[in-house]
Amino acid sequence: MIAHLLRPLAPLAAAACLFVACEAKTSDRDIVWVDPATALVDASKSERTTLGFGGRSIAWLDPRTREEFEAEHIEGAINIPFPELGEQTAGELRGYGGFVVYGTDYADPIAVSASKRLLEMGFKDVTTLRGGLRAWRRAFGMVVRDPAAFYEES
Repeated sequence: MIAHLLRPLAPLAAAACLFVACEAKTSDRDIVWVDPATALVDASKSERTTLGFGGRSIAWLDPRTREEFEAEHIEGAINIPFPELGEQTAGELRGYGGFVVYGTDYADPIAVSASKRLLEMGFKDVTTLRGGLRAWRRAFGMVVRDPAAFYEES
């Protein structure tokens, strides 16, 4: 009897649950891609970047594993492995005016996921390096490599 009376309220209850549980969600359409040359020019316009250019603080964020980062990364990049990227690391990132997130290769899922997570955490100026380290090396050849890690691959 009671179930029969509550049945008309079920759609309202479901809608309320969805509304209350709603979090900031992102999609692939939210990703802003930038090529290496544009990323470098934008970073050089900032007041103070992790690459040492003058300007407003732009961080180059590498969400790959520590081992991948140590083997090869863009000079001045910050390494926060994707699983650690969250509210506990938000404090150390709040001082930056923007981010260029990169992975290993084209459309790297770790870079895309890290960019989305930054957006969901409320950061506004987030771009993703199209082609990741592969495109960066091809464009500039400038990467920091750990000689020990480099020789282990050979």
